[in-house]
Amino acid sequence: MLVRDVFYIPGYDPKGQRYYYSLLKNGFNAYAKNFNIKADLSKLNMNEKIHFCEFNGENFKTKYSFLLWNDIVKKYWNNNFKSALIDVFIFFRIYFITGLFLKFGKHSPYQLITGFYPPIFMILSLFLICFCGVFTFFILKIYIHFSLALISALIIVFLMYKLTSYLGKKLAVYWLLRLIVFCALWQDRKKGALDEIIKAFSQTLFNALNKHKDDENYELILIAHSVGTICCIEVLYKLLKLCKVANLNTDKLKIITLGECIPLLSYQQKAKNFKEKLEFIFTFNLKWYDYTSIIDGACFPSIDFVGTSDVKTEFKPKFLSARFHTLYEKDEYAKIKKDKYKAHFLYLYDIKIKSGSYDFFDFILGENLLERKIIKE
Repeated sequence: MLVRDVFYIPGYDPKGQRYYYSLLKNGFNAYAKNFNIKADLSKLNMNEKIHFCEFNGENFKTKYSFLLWNDIVKKYWNNNFKSALIDVFIFFRIYFITGLFLKFGKHSPYQLITGFYPPIFMILSLFLICFCGVFTFFILKIYIHFSLALISALIIVFLMYKLTSYLGKKLAVYWLLRLIVFCALWQDRKKGALDEIIKAFSQTLFNALNKHKDDENYELILIAHSVGTICCIEVLYKLLKLCKVANLNTDKLKIITLGECIPLLSYQQKAKNFKEKLEFIFTFNLKWYDYTSIIDGACFPSIDFVGTSDVKTEFKPKFLSARFHTLYEKDEYAKIKKDKYKAHFLYLYDIKIKSGSYDFFDFILGENLLERKIIKE
């Protein structure tokens, strides 16, 4: 029997373990029904410090643990017009004034457009709100009393503010801005509580590897999504340091990164320490599979985030495309493409057609090791 530990690090999201367990459970139930998978999923175990659930099949057992850091996310999670304007200022200070956007444009023009879309939306929204208010006031004061014209203008400003705020949330503007800015400020925001969480995650992984070091039928898969891929780098660095000191073999460790946005940090000049961690990590010949998609506006599709970050290493991940268009019917895929938020989370959903190379539930289930399931493109 194959025994498998899966540790999942989510992205920049305030949602907790119940949400991610529900997403996993619903996806698994649909996947098992669609492809006749014989396995059971346990309830979410919340008695331990790190919450987990278990998949039990005839010839395998997978323990799926949630490495959550949503308490840190909640601290910086703002969802209003004012905070979005502050994020715009930070965006231009870090990515535009420094000229960093030119590097993004060179390596990923599509993501450059996606990155500028939220701040441009906010600037145009602010202009529109002010214009409508001023225009309303100067037009109405010709026909009605000054005070009534002013009140009317303020009402228009309020209504336009509510409209643009609604559109900002609906079009994922606030979400994208928060994600981009948090990555930009990672070096400062990881100090303190987040750094302690990263240490705890790495120790948990080390303990699991050490416990099963003599088990031939065992693998540990670390899965990280979105901003969680940056957190993953920090966790891996500390984990591999522990393994090196203990002379612990890392052959059973496998990594899957999904929708990574590592260049938002690694392209920065001040990210020297982060690049040094990348350099150390890739002195190890790790089984690492990086999946991205062109329809995911919050990732860097098919970008070698190691080489383009000017990190010189002997080993690199395998950079693969999820090719979501091969996993869904045309009509369903067309709807998914329009929903930017869902497109970014699609890596965690059940597939409908087994005709592509990406299959999240196949990666974490079954009696075969991960590296035997990855189809080379």
